[in-house]
Amino acid sequence: MTRVLEVFEPPDGGVAQAVLQLARGLGAHGIQAEVAGPPDAIPYAALEAEGVRVHRLPLHREYSNPAHDARALRALVRVLRSSRFDLVHCHAAKAGALGRMAARLAGVPAVYSPHCLPFVGDLSARRRRVSLALERLLSPLTSAMLCVCEDERRLAVGRKLVPPAAAYVVLNGSEGCAEPPPPDERLVAFRGDGVLAGAVTVLREQKGLHDLIAAAPRVLAALPAARIAIVGDGPKRPALGAHAAALGLDRHERFALLGYEGPAERHLRALDLYVLPSLWEALPIGTLEAMACGVPQLATAVGGTPEAVTPRTGMLVAPHDPSALADAMIALLGDPSRRRELATASPEVHAERFTVARMVAETAAVYRAILSAAASTDGARPASA
Repeated sequence: MTRVLEVFEPPDGGVAQAVLQLARGLGAHGIQAEVAGPPDAIPYAALEAEGVRVHRLPLHREYSNPAHDARALRALVRVLRSSRFDLVHCHAAKAGALGRMAARLAGVPAVYSPHCLPFVGDLSARRRRVSLALERLLSPLTSAMLCVCEDERRLAVGRKLVPPAAAYVVLNGSEGCAEPPPPDERLVAFRGDGVLAGAVTVLREQKGLHDLIAAAPRVLAALPAARIAIVGDGPKRPALGAHAAALGLDRHERFALLGYEGPAERHLRALDLYVLPSLWEALPIGTLEAMACGVPQLATAVGGTPEAVTPRTGMLVAPHDPSALADAMIALLGDPSRRRELATASPEVHAERFTVARMVAETAAVYRAILSAAASTDGARPASA
């Protein structure tokens, strides 16, 4: 059986969810997966309950402590050398850097999934240059790049991070909503007999939730039946709360900032419209989860989001534009017939393009292609090599 180590660093969000899905599903394709990640990550309990081996390593998000990174690299090399892994799949930039270096030291092919390239987003010019330079330095250590959308692949090939033949696309997937849990009672009570728009996401700068807060007063004034909720946890909660308070939304009975009590389907099933005003993305899983649950999506046209959210399932607006976001929310919340059309089509599109089974099967196929190419290369070497 092929043995793969899935290495990741973000403890939550879409990256952690993707690793969980792969580790659960690869066994059906003859691939035994183990997982290596930060000390505490959301997927661990579920993985260990299903018998997936977890390696907790000193992986941290920040880049301010090289000694931490050196310890993480040594720990990862030890894991790779203590077991016979055929392949390493590195997820996100920090794990992508350390994982590819460890794989080279251990003599194992490495696949890299950026889940949003590190030079994309609202960054300083210096950080953008440094991130791009680092990705180019790591390119020779990359057997293949597995991108989560076409937009990411175009960017990687265009910036010469990987040859076109070694750049694959496997679109993100999410679980279906066939047997969902009951909806979140908090949101059901908050919604009442009105219409509810909401974001269900980690509270990070990337998600652009300050634009949703800025748009909220106009939406609430235009539609007396409308409610708006932001559901999630993360580092931007204090800042978002302060922004809402500055606009008087902390005292508004039709606006709420709530903590996440997963699974996401609980929250999504209470919504009439899912809103994700991201400033940058690769392909956000939140939009796919909303799609699976039959919730129309309103998102920003960034990264690979337009590859998922189309006029068949939702609407796109430009990022950094609270006014356009408010207009779109008013249009969709005020048009129940249009929302019904989008809600009906959304699960159909999800089943056609964004299932976990499809994502896992396509990823397994990429692994086989890489290992086959590596075997052919080894076989072509002279015996003295």
